[in-house]
Amino acid sequence: MKKIRPGNKVLICLTGIIFGLFFFTVPASALPNINSSYYCLVDGKSGQVIISQNADVMRPVASTTKMMTAILVVEYANPDEIAVVSQHADRTPEYSIGLRAGQKILVSELLKVALIRSANDAAVVLAEHIAGDEQFFAHLMSKKAFAIGAVNTHFRNASGLPAAEHYSTAYDLTRIGRYLLQNDYLRSIVATRQTTFKHPGYRQPMIINNTNGLLTTYPGANGIKTGTTNAAGKCLVASASRNKRQLIAVSLKSADRQRDCASLMEYGFKNSMLTKVVDKSQPFKQLQVTYGKYPTIELYPAQDIYIWKTTSTPDIQKRVKVNYEVEAPVYPGQKLGSLTIYADQKPIMSTDLICRQQVQRDKNPLTRFLQNLNQQKGLAHPVKNT
Repeated sequence: MKKIRPGNKVLICLTGIIFGLFFFTVPASALPNINSSYYCLVDGKSGQVIISQNADVMRPVASTTKMMTAILVVEYANPDEIAVVSQHADRTPEYSIGLRAGQKILVSELLKVALIRSANDAAVVLAEHIAGDEQFFAHLMSKKAFAIGAVNTHFRNASGLPAAEHYSTAYDLTRIGRYLLQNDYLRSIVATRQTTFKHPGYRQPMIINNTNGLLTTYPGANGIKTGTTNAAGKCLVASASRNKRQLIAVSLKSADRQRDCASLMEYGFKNSMLTKVVDKSQPFKQLQVTYGKYPTIELYPAQDIYIWKTTSTPDIQKRVKVNYEVEAPVYPGQKLGSLTIYADQKPIMSTDLICRQQVQRDKNPLTRFLQNLNQQKGLAHPVKNT
């Protein structure tokens, strides 16, 4: 450990991870039988992983890609803008909705058919409308994914068609799905079971049905996106709400993606319990105070922290950053560190560590002399003024 020299103000990270097991009663239930080897279930509000397997393995993810396409579109364009179909978009492989070069179409219509019917050509038109070039748009998609915490994701196109270096993970797709659901406009689209599409080549609107069958078979289902290619297999990012709680499930390369996601969400709704793991009324750590009238102060979490736990929830980790060189005066509410809760090696929630007492500076010259002498001797902590 690096030695702290006197006079330096250093914020020291407590790198050791404190493992805490919290015992409580939850309904006993076996883990769901999932066909996929790559899946993840998270709480929609906090993003906490409830259950997963190989959730960080990078894989092709097919048309679930279109979630990020839609996210960028609503952030860079208005739904009432008109896009023009290019020759490149015209040649997009199946599944396409049959758009032809030169046709003009509203962005809102393109978003509907891309998310609901998973039309690849519509995704390409949207990408070119925003960035002028699909590859550059894919670069923006990758940057956006990283910015929202999907750090193991990289895109090469807007549709999800097979391409080298085009991949994501089950966990990253939950991050992207959560972000999409925060947008009211996109949330309403992905929850739509059936609607009409104003195809520029047809006189009458087409009726399009959502490729996500859970919208009609699973109570509370409200999204999000399917995907299928030979390389990716059958994929699904699903979401559902029940009793004001949202869950998001991802199943990749599955022989029964709808059953997988339904089983995951049912397990989450029935077998997870909101449990307090940090109590703001309990002191979390004690620190020594240099030049203070009181030698020590206690740090408290600024807020309670709750997480969803099941019988299979991994150990909870608490990672702390604390300023160990505290010098008086210290005031109530002053931030002196932070606490982050991790589950399954992923951060869930953070809170400040604050003091609740006031410690005035001790003006006694003897106190200063003894503490300076202590520091010169290289002792780790100042002596107490007795």
